[in-house]
Amino acid sequence: METTSPPHVRRSADAGRPRWPRTAALLGAGAVLTALLLPVWPALRLSDGGDTMGHLRLAGGEPFTVSYVHSIDGLPIEENLLVRDGRLVVDSTRVRQFGAGMGHIPGEGTGRADGEWWVVEGMERDIGTELTIRVGAPAVDHRIRTPGAEVRLSPCLAAHPVRVEPVLLPTLLLPLATVPEPEC
Repeated sequence: METTSPPHVRRSADAGRPRWPRTAALLGAGAVLTALLLPVWPALRLSDGGDTMGHLRLAGGEPFTVSYVHSIDGLPIEENLLVRDGRLVVDSTRVRQFGAGMGHIPGEGTGRADGEWWVVEGMERDIGTELTIRVGAPAVDHRIRTPGAEVRLSPCLAAHPVRVEPVLLPTLLLPLATVPEPEC
């Protein structure tokens, strides 16, 4: 026996067909959009007076360096930091000689000579969720380095407070995450 619909009931073209292909496509599109918007790529946001200057991308576990010239002895200093669970941790310091406020603090890492440098490693000093650098004069030469980029702060931002904070960027924003170039 054949069944027919009453004349006033319209049957859609896909009646009787499973709806899973359309549902799967919508779910797939939703998953792709979520993946593009989900913040998963580690980076450092640099801000000057609250205005974001840009981002420096980091690979997971990759260190970054804050370097400058000591204001009293005129010798370079490098502080290597890591991002752990959204917090900044000083991992090691490299100095040419012990200047005022520099050197090995007993119980914080281990020190060793490395050519002309004195290196203190394994410091594990948690400094919080952000670092504010009061940028020194051009002679101080404040810089922030990642393995993929370097930002020179002193030439244009002397006496400015520059905030460095770890962030996670969504995939969609990665092409827009430019290396900060301070404007003079």
